[in-house]
Amino acid sequence: MVPTQKTVLITGCTQSSIGYMLAKEFASLNYKVYATARKISNMADLGATKNITLLALDVSSPESITAVRDQIASETNGTLDILYHNAGYRTMAMATETSLEDSRKIFDANLLGIIEMNRQFADIVIASKGSIVFTSSLAAFMPHPSQSVYCASKAALHIYAGALRIEMKPFGVKVVLVNTGVIKTAMASQRMELSSGSRYKYLESKINQAWDVLDKGQTTPEEYARYVVGKVTRSNAQVIWAGSHSWVVWFAEHLNLGWVYDIHLSRLYGLNAAAPTKTK
Repeated sequence: MVPTQKTVLITGCTQSSIGYMLAKEFASLNYKVYATARKISNMADLGATKNITLLALDVSSPESITAVRDQIASETNGTLDILYHNAGYRTMAMATETSLEDSRKIFDANLLGIIEMNRQFADIVIASKGSIVFTSSLAAFMPHPSQSVYCASKAALHIYAGALRIEMKPFGVKVVLVNTGVIKTAMASQRMELSSGSRYKYLESKINQAWDVLDKGQTTPEEYARYVVGKVTRSNAQVIWAGSHSWVVWFAEHLNLGWVYDIHLSRLYGLNAAAPTKTK
C-alpha cells in the first residue's frame, strides 16, 4: 500500500447495495477500501476492483469486529481515515406485530453493532484524525407504518451520532450523518405479507401500494454513491441529505412541519378510518 494512500472501512457491501457502490466510488478516488459483509461471497466481483480488499464482518459479533480491526491496524500502522457505517437491516411488520427477535436483529445491525464498532475502532480513527460516517435514513424522521422498529433504530442512530460528534471534536474526528432517501436496492423492494390472523390483514394490499407510491423515482446506488462520497471527501458537511425525496423531508424538518407526516401517512396507508367490525 502506498504510504499516503487514505483508507476506508465500509460495512454492508453486498452486491447491488449502497455499500457496494460506495466501495467502488472510494476506490476510484484511490482510497484503500476495506469492503465488508457477513460473507465475502455476498460481495460478488467487488474484490476484482483495484484498491479494494474484501473482509468478512458480522457487526453483531464483537469477536468478528476485533478480528477485522486488528487486521486493518496491522496493515495501516494503526490508522483508519474513514469508518463508514453502512450495514443495515429491516423487516416489515406492524408495530404491535413485530417480534422481539426481529426487533433485536434490527437494533443489533442498525445501532448496537455500530456502538461496538466505534468502541473498538476509536483509537485508529483518532490516530488519523479521520471521519466516522453513518448511512441513516429518512425513516429517522418519518413514522412509517409497517416499519416502526426500523424507524426507531434510525431515530436512535440520529441522536447517537449527534452526541458522538460532540465527544469526538476534541480529537479532531469528523462525524457525518447521511440522511438517505429512496435508493434502488433490494431493501427498497421489500413488501409485506401479513399473517391470516393479523388485525391489519384487510389493509395488506393498501399498505404495499403505499410503498409503491413512496418508492417512485428511486435514485440509483451509483448516483447516490457519487454524490455522497464527493461530499464526504471534499466538504466539511456534518449532515448530508441524499437520494429521492430527501429534499421533501429536509423542507418539512426545517419548517417544523413534522405534523404533516401523521396526516399524509395515515391516509396513504389507509389508516385514517376505523377498522371494519369483525363478524362472528
